[in-house]
Amino acid sequence: MKKLFTAILACAMMAGASASALAENWVALPGTSGVKVDTDSYVDGGILAQMTLELPAGGKNVISSMAFNREDNTYRIATLQMPSKDGKMETKVYPDNPENWSKILPNTLGKTIYTHYVENPLPRFTNPDWVTLYKEQGVRFHGSEYQIEKNTMSYRDGYATFWMRITYPWKDQNFSAAVYQVKMDVPNKKVQTLSMTEYDYDGKVRSHGAGSRDRGNIEPDTPMYKVYEYVNHALRTGQLKMVTTRHG
Repeated sequence: MKKLFTAILACAMMAGASASALAENWVALPGTSGVKVDTDSYVDGGILAQMTLELPAGGKNVISSMAFNREDNTYRIATLQMPSKDGKMETKVYPDNPENWSKILPNTLGKTIYTHYVENPLPRFTNPDWVTLYKEQGVRFHGSEYQIEKNTMSYRDGYATFWMRITYPWKDQNFSAAVYQVKMDVPNKKVQTLSMTEYDYDGKVRSHGAGSRDRGNIEPDTPMYKVYEYVNHALRTGQLKMVTTRHG
């Protein structure tokens, strides 16, 4: 299994290939050449996450369904579709046995997938409650709204983590909204983007990826400052509960 996956990953760094009709919504995997993820196949079960990928291999497409285990930092190939000598696609199914799971190693395609889609999953909400905090009045982005999802906000050791959405009402481009997972250093007024997901007007994901490790200052008179004020007010009024991690 490890040798097979290593060979596939080597091919995946080659020039890109066209998306397969087997999946519904292919998007490019950041930091790779020609590798795509079918976001409609993405399933996040908490400890386990699974998705289908398209890997260009020697001018042909390889379709692989992969599973990842957050608890053990491991992966396995669940299914593999490869073209046979006569051009037909052959599907191989690999059982969920312990020997088929492998550790995720640094500087590999598996690690790239893990970083963008397992450590930083696609947004999924149950009964979301989006609160509008700011509405853009400028000419270029007039009407765009900055919103926060209040039901999934959390706070631990001085850091608030939450989902923020920026909606774009005009159809002059194939873009309707971007959803960010944000980590905010509330006492020091700093903010970090953990991930960003863009959507088109049909509600389909058009890009997704992990954010930056950099933390920027939250400047007054900006939309992010409105977000900071909302989070800080939620803390002061007890709407957002503080959790402190004990050490020792």
